[in-house]
Amino acid sequence: MQAKRVNKVEAELQALLDNGANVWVVGDVHGHAKTLAALIDKLDIDLLDRIVLLGDLIDRGPDSCKVIKMARENHQIFAVKGNHEEMMLKCFDPFHLENPGLNQAGWYYIGGRETAQSYLNTFQKPDGDIDNLSLVKRAGHDLAWIESLPDHIVLDEWRLVHAGYSPSEGELDSQSTESLLWVRGEFHNSTRILDENRTIVFGHSTMIGFGIPQDGIWFSELELDNGMFAAMGIDSCCYGGNDPQLTAMNLQDGKIIKQRLVN
Repeated sequence: MQAKRVNKVEAELQALLDNGANVWVVGDVHGHAKTLAALIDKLDIDLLDRIVLLGDLIDRGPDSCKVIKMARENHQIFAVKGNHEEMMLKCFDPFHLENPGLNQAGWYYIGGRETAQSYLNTFQKPDGDIDNLSLVKRAGHDLAWIESLPDHIVLDEWRLVHAGYSPSEGELDSQSTESLLWVRGEFHNSTRILDENRTIVFGHSTMIGFGIPQDGIWFSELELDNGMFAAMGIDSCCYGGNDPQLTAMNLQDGKIIKQRLVN
């Protein structure tokens, strides 16, 4: 399936950038709602500023249900879809969260179990039973919102995407959702610039995976004519490693702000 863009989102973000507003791009949250809230406090955004989450809002951390709620209900927060959202769309079954079937096994193994538990915790009544009606209703709204997310956001000087682009798949705007949500090595190791006019900012691949300290940023060795890097990775691995962090980068001035894990 060809990756999806949402023109309304891109137009709003570009207009705000053109008028001097800050647009902060944030790496993979992975269910750490307290850490995301602490980072947003640090950003000190005003009414015209915006935040773009680079996918993988969910899984592994304890509060995926809350992270989705934060993103859905705050008009200043945008998001692109990540591979974990894609798996949630395929595997989340609100009727069988406590007794998952084979279809859910793979997702549960890589963090889906924590997401399912966050929904059960959210809708647990004082007597210990689950408010199934409210859970199913909320799940329907959340899944519809995730389904509506773009796979990438293309601005005048930036491409915002979860994993990256395939150097072998041709025109970037015609590439598949699978590539944008899952690609790793062939994108990181590309020997040619994939977009001559835009820096690609992505999450998905952690600083640990690049062999970089978690307080760092990954930069492509390739540069655009304007002196900017061809690509930048900002996933500081909020869920693991020796120094879990969440990273935000301001598209207006390049400023980087990091927040260590808040338990």
